[in-house]
Amino acid sequence: MKKNNSYGAFLLVIISFFTLTGCSAFDSSKHTKNYVSIHELSHEVYGRYETSKEYISFSCSGVAVTFIQQEEELFVWLEDRAEDPANGNWMNVIIADTVYTRIQLKQGKQLYLIPTAFNAGNFITLTKATEAQVGEVKFYGIEMKEKASAVFDRAKAMNIQFIGNSITCGYGNMVSIPAPPAGNPLTGFHSVNQNAQTAYAMQTARNLNAAPMLVCFSGRGMYRNFYSDTIETIPKIYDRIHLQNKNSATWDHTQQIPDIIVINLGTNDYFGESQNKPLNDSVFIQTYIQFVERLIRYYPMAKIVCVNSPMLNDTWPAGKMCSTRLQMCIRNIQEHFQAKGNTQIFRFSFESQSAPYGEDYHPSLATHTKMAEELSTFIQTVVNK
Repeated sequence: MKKNNSYGAFLLVIISFFTLTGCSAFDSSKHTKNYVSIHELSHEVYGRYETSKEYISFSCSGVAVTFIQQEEELFVWLEDRAEDPANGNWMNVIIADTVYTRIQLKQGKQLYLIPTAFNAGNFITLTKATEAQVGEVKFYGIEMKEKASAVFDRAKAMNIQFIGNSITCGYGNMVSIPAPPAGNPLTGFHSVNQNAQTAYAMQTARNLNAAPMLVCFSGRGMYRNFYSDTIETIPKIYDRIHLQNKNSATWDHTQQIPDIIVINLGTNDYFGESQNKPLNDSVFIQTYIQFVERLIRYYPMAKIVCVNSPMLNDTWPAGKMCSTRLQMCIRNIQEHFQAKGNTQIFRFSFESQSAPYGEDYHPSLATHTKMAEELSTFIQTVVNK
């Protein structure tokens, strides 16, 4: 697939990930530099964020802050407000379109030093690797020898919004575990093993030279969640800036208007079938239709792609045919809108995943990469033809 390299920091060549020694909290008393607040720094943000006098804050996976590097060292003020300090937030550092390293954030407001020889004029992007359930991050600013900010200017790209669950978040995608008996993917959640940057959604955006916005939360569904409850489903939390916070401010839907919306929900809705909690397909379809109608009101020009789940199959739980049922639901949803004359609703099916797996049987990096290639091709050849 040919890729256009004109779009700066979102066309990333994923080379490797490693934790850089020294990329940790730095003793700010041992250096003398000029503080440049985020509001003084010419920058760009993709994803949902909130602005205060001192900082910008964000929680969703993949939120990206980009600016121009002017000095040989990068000092960044960040605050981690993780719900569980043992599973705190991680940030990717992207230099000249290449993922350079990941930073493990520490609790509270800290100054982080990234000691490397930068080239002046490079785009530097910090992206949130972890999802909203891990917690909020605050970006205060940077420190520089000279308190001057290069003017940031970049051509507009196509915007794609991805709405989903743990798959879109990149749950456990930094590990590769064989199927039993050789391996046991039932590990539980570890934030160190989650990276939205390498999940199918952000890979798809890079393939298409597009700017992504992720609205995703592990364990959540369209009609019901992983535990079969209907509290705080994706449609119910969708309007928030901070998805995990019931008191969150509401996102302004006139910002970062998507050209394409990809909805990847249904995995958790159908999980209850394995717990003798049947899903009423008709209720699922109606809830889905109502949500799509709401998206159309927000974004009347957007094309909407409804996708199935690679984590579902027709063999487990036995006799439930979950994969086929979800695909039939999506077909019915598309036909509902087509009958009303709306031809901008598309459906796409991923293949069911296979080993190796990420944590808790989630897709591995290999599966995410395959998903991104499949979805990118569909958008290029069908949605945007």
